Amino acid sequence: MLGFKGGVLLALLATLILGAAATAQEFPTKPIELIVPYAPGGSHDLTARALTSVAHQYLGQPMLVVLKPGGGGAVGSQYVIRAKPDGYTLMLGGSGPNTTFALVQKAPIGPDQFTSIARINYSPAIFSVRAEAPWKTFREALDYMKKNPGKFNFANTGTWGAADFPMRMVARAAGVEYNNIPFDGGGPALLAVLGGHADGSFLYTAQLLPQIGAGKMRALVVTDTRRLRDLPNVPTLREEGVDVVFTQWRSVLAPKGIPQAVVEKLEAAFKRMTEDSSFQALIKQLGDEIQFQGGKEFETTWRQEWDGFAKVVASAQK
Repeated sequence: MLGFKGGVLLALLATLILGAAATAQEFPTKPIELIVPYAPGGSHDLTARALTSVAHQYLGQPMLVVLKPGGGGAVGSQYVIRAKPDGYTLMLGGSGPNTTFALVQKAPIGPDQFTSIARINYSPAIFSVRAEAPWKTFREALDYMKKNPGKFNFANTGTWGAADFPMRMVARAAGVEYNNIPFDGGGPALLAVLGGHADGSFLYTAQLLPQIGAGKMRALVVTDTRRLRDLPNVPTLREEGVDVVFTQWRSVLAPKGIPQAVVEKLEAAFKRMTEDSSFQALIKQLGDEIQFQGGKEFETTWRQEWDGFAKVVASAQK
């Protein structure tokens, strides 16, 4: 038999559970912030704005892009980690800040600090050289690097960045050496290759496809598990005998402790957004493809990436 106090506690607990369920059922009742941990104009910002352009139809509330750049993505990430776990503060995270930067800087902004909601899309890197370069295939470029250690001039877009990291992975897997030349971003790196000041770089579709179309650049290999829609004749690294996969993903992340019912509601809404024809058209304009994954599936993908990248970082920091 329960005493009076025990009965009161059970009643209070039941009220709290019912209240939480009702809150989750009503969610959302106000606008949702989608934090982008980068400056305006980049691929994350553009993807976020494509999402917010259709979000109201599937959430019943507007979604607002809030830019919080700084610290290699750490500023925005920490903001979301510390936010109230109610579903109203989300982040469009990425492998740059939330895997690479987190590992290199030992920053607590990785998979243990977030609840994964959904992966929206990702961009593989594309190893490219100028059109008149002597290497017609990636195997030829690798053979040159093996026979001429440190002679291939690689245009790096920033230490541990979107070009540097996949090249480190390739060098580790293939046993080659190269001359790493730093540039301040993908634009300067592309110009260096076009101008003959560097031999090649890992670049991305938005900046590279126009140059390939103009006959100025040649793509040799992609870092995805499959060939790209826009470059069907360019093989993957695995097809070329190098067991490396590298993608820059964009995924919706939430603070730890968010109610599971809210997680499920958000995941379903983002899935419907990625199926929206106008959203798909916007992503296609960016040269990307939608590769949706639900929260649990993406968390598995993220942790596999985390473990693989950790080995590269540890090897480089010895």
